[in-house]
Amino acid sequence: MSEWSPDTRRVLRAYLRAIAVAEPLERELAARYGVALGDVHSLRVLRDLGEVPISRLSAALCIKASRATNLVDRLEGAGLVERGVDPSDRRVTTLRLTARAQEALGDRALFESSDLVRHVESLTSDERVLLSTLLERMLEQRPEDAAGGEAVAEAPATRQAAAAAGAAARDGSARSEVARR
Repeated sequence: MSEWSPDTRRVLRAYLRAIAVAEPLERELAARYGVALGDVHSLRVLRDLGEVPISRLSAALCIKASRATNLVDRLEGAGLVERGVDPSDRRVTTLRLTARAQEALGDRALFESSDLVRHVESLTSDERVLLSTLLERMLEQRPEDAAGGEAVAEAPATRQAAAAAGAAARDGSARSEVARR
């Protein structure tokens, strides 16, 4: 096994500390609604799509069908998603959010009172753009996608944001601001 570079160790330490900031929110979401913080994005996507077949949710999330099925099974078990039948083709199973999921997504006070949101809001606008760009880029390079699975295409907006973030980092403004914190 190769030794990690100092930069990799620094990133991993910072990432794990950031996860710890999100843990109280994760626990509260699980206690109130039975949903993991990581599943909130999936619920938002399904809310925006409306009632759709699982294949459409899978495509929108850029995940394999088997992974989407596991996700839906978990969300259904928590009472957040219901399966239905497409009236125009009874062979097609559709998905829709339950009232419990709608309530979880609408609980802005829970998110707004979290340390996670306070930490993100303490960053400058440029820092938030840089952070989101880097996290999105990291997620686009998931090992399952790079190993011949379903590749995730990089959106043009992400490329533009990455270019802008790179320019900000090169001129030192974002880096010097982060270093002061």
